[in-house]
Amino acid sequence: MLNGFINANKPSGISSNKLLNLIKHDIGGSKIGFVGTLDPLASGVLPICIGFATRLSDMISEPVKEYIFTGNFGAETDTCDIEGKIICESKYDHVEENNLDIFLKKLKKSYNQEAPIYSALKVKGKKMYELARQGIEVKPKVRKVKLIDFEIIDFEKPTFKIKILCSKGFYVRSLVRDIGRNLGTHAYLTSLLRTKSSGFDIKDSFSTDQIKYHIDNGSVKNLITPIEKLLVNFKLVNLNKFESMKILNGNNLRKSMFNVKNNDKLIIFDDNSSIISIGEYIDDVIFPLKVVAHD
Repeated sequence: MLNGFINANKPSGISSNKLLNLIKHDIGGSKIGFVGTLDPLASGVLPICIGFATRLSDMISEPVKEYIFTGNFGAETDTCDIEGKIICESKYDHVEENNLDIFLKKLKKSYNQEAPIYSALKVKGKKMYELARQGIEVKPKVRKVKLIDFEIIDFEKPTFKIKILCSKGFYVRSLVRDIGRNLGTHAYLTSLLRTKSSGFDIKDSFSTDQIKYHIDNGSVKNLITPIEKLLVNFKLVNLNKFESMKILNGNNLRKSMFNVKNNDKLIIFDDNSSIISIGEYIDDVIFPLKVVAHD
């Protein structure tokens, strides 16, 4: 069974699930998932989890993401992006790059963001986009998010291009909408590229063509980043066969280790150098937190 992560570069125009479908039947029966979905319009870094890694997405999901996006002034859509229906239009001749810069600097101090109606956030157990498609009026959720940093890459009306560092749960579509509204006009998202996410960088990502090539040649394992490469703050521990069986059965293991400190998080390997568990070390005892499925 394969275990680890693939740094996939999702193209615009397909869903995150469709990208998974390209490879899920060619990985030897291992489980598969991803960290941080991307809308069909968006492209860029989509970390794919394989095997035991599907249970570790919460451990690699970093609170900071990096995006490069473009927007257009002059209109707002119901989805806040180019794929939606235009709901209002306005003039934008008065908007200058300095106005955009001042507004974004304000958001770095505090930003309570209203999520798009067409989003996967849930209201009373149902996703907002499902309710919106049924014509049910939804009160958008407002959440405190962080715009950590930004760079205006290009400004040539009606188009603007910006790179941002932002918190998890940040909607770039909402940011573009808010830019328009606060600069006395309207705006919508036209393209979105995620360049960094959960320890992965787009410069090291694999395109769908590269992934398909390795699938066709039976070499998917060459795409995989090992779990220990992502969990860099975890200590690596090797156990013998008897110790490994205790951990695999979900039992704690008393073991003195001089190179491990109290409360350290652990990546635990068996005598064949295969990962069997993620655990923690407390008072000379290894506590398995997540264990690889075994027969």
